Amino acid sequence: MNQDNPDSEKTERLLRQFYAQQSKLRGYIFSATRNYHATEDILQSVAIVTAQKASSYDFDKNPAPWFIGIAKNHIKKWYTSQGRNSRNVSLDILEECISDYSNFESDLIANRREALNTCIGKLPSKQKEVVRLRYMHDKSCHTIAEELKRPIQGIYSLLKRLKLELRKCVEFRLKDMEARP
Repeated sequence: MNQDNPDSEKTERLLRQFYAQQSKLRGYIFSATRNYHATEDILQSVAIVTAQKASSYDFDKNPAPWFIGIAKNHIKKWYTSQGRNSRNVSLDILEECISDYSNFESDLIANRREALNTCIGKLPSKQKEVVRLRYMHDKSCHTIAEELKRPIQGIYSLLKRLKLELRKCVEFRLKDMEARP
């Protein structure tokens, strides 16, 4: 730690505590947003606030509830920016489950993500584009239909069918991974 600057030392100390809690926070945020990109953005915002306010933080207190409080505020801001209402998500109930999030980035999640990426990679380009617009760019079905000049019902049907196909593909790939030594 940097002994020359007490503020720098406090920042480093608090950031170490933040990074020790990062997987739990990531699980909490993802459970609230159900959006990978939003989760990473919010997590980064929590780290920035943590660094900015470290010099005034009371180190006699457990920082985990403070990190959660910052995350809650950013989750609410995210919902507002999306034109959605955060009251439909019980952040307090999710907070009670935070100990369950410690293994959020477990091998199972990593394997599932790898399998999903492989399955998406095998889709025809037009279907891949719909998946990309919907889940990577978080666009509404209405917006996708307009952009691709397709009926909205067609987009709904395609996404429903793709979810089923991708689920089957992912399950098959995970079973295949388990079968390998």
